[in-house]
Amino acid sequence: MIDHTDRIIIRTLYERGRVSFRDLAEQIHLSPNATAGRVRRLVERRVIKGFHADVDLAQVGLSLHAYIDVKLSAATNAKKFEASMTALAGVISVEILTGAFDLRLRVACRDQEDLIRVIEDIRSKTGVQETNSTLICRRATAYGLQL
Repeated sequence: MIDHTDRIIIRTLYERGRVSFRDLAEQIHLSPNATAGRVRRLVERRVIKGFHADVDLAQVGLSLHAYIDVKLSAATNAKKFEASMTALAGVISVEILTGAFDLRLRVACRDQEDLIRVIEDIRSKTGVQETNSTLICRRATAYGLQL
């Protein structure tokens, strides 16, 4: 069971993943050791699945970002196709959708030519019926997680 203190820990780590146990402990009014124990248990129970760096992809040469929606043919297995997309160079995330398209890929590319390469790689996969691409102009990080 996740209690109020665990929810504060989760929200704080969601917003500031590098917060120290000391600072987190002050916020939840526990000792740093007790706080570390709670975080460890949340990780063991897979409530917290990992800690990640929020990388500015433009700083590593990947300044063009886009969504590519993919419609699959009726005979194509979405789960298998999803797995093949996660291994494709340039793909950051894959979501299964409802509606007109079956999947949405978020991609990061060097430039327009690199984006065209990614789109062509996707279209070359068996089972792709249609794609639709949307360039991302700006991205704001929201921390509206309500626990």
